[in-house]
Amino acid sequence: MPTYLTIHHETALDRVVLESRWTEIAKESRAVWQMTLYNTDQGKRFCEWVAPNPQVIEDTFRELGIKWSEIVEVHVTVASEWRLWQIRAGQEMSNCWEIMKCGKEPGAPDVDEKGVCPAAVDTQNWGKNRGRSAGRYCWKVVGTFCGGEVQGDFARKLQDCSTCEFFLRVKKEEGAQFER
Repeated sequence: MPTYLTIHHETALDRVVLESRWTEIAKESRAVWQMTLYNTDQGKRFCEWVAPNPQVIEDTFRELGIKWSEIVEVHVTVASEWRLWQIRAGQEMSNCWEIMKCGKEPGAPDVDEKGVCPAAVDTQNWGKNRGRSAGRYCWKVVGTFCGGEVQGDFARKLQDCSTCEFFLRVKKEEGAQFER
């Protein structure tokens, strides 16, 4: 179901009234209220909702007597817990191209000639095993350049990778959090 952000402007925003509304809003079943962020000094409120469409939220607001300025469909992005930990701790883990020295990462001197490795630009697996792009999850990316050749067949690649020095290193470093 889509997520929406509702924007409200009320100059006389009172926290007690606002919190009493939350109790009513939380009972609503057609649209599910997730959270509210507010600034009483500026009289602004931002609410996150999950609903089938914005009309359901508008109907709910009309029934409850809630004023709103805008309803916008939004998408949420959340850093993986391990990636967030890595950023906060300031600890960069080594990625495959840094250890294997293949020279196929973006910005490498010979990248125009050799091409960029799919693991070095994979955003779908960002943060897995605390790596940049899929740099610590390269065994799941088809088309990487390992052992001097492009790895294309996934079944064979996974078999080859399970004995790779880098794979074993990541497995040891991640311990129980290792994502195979």
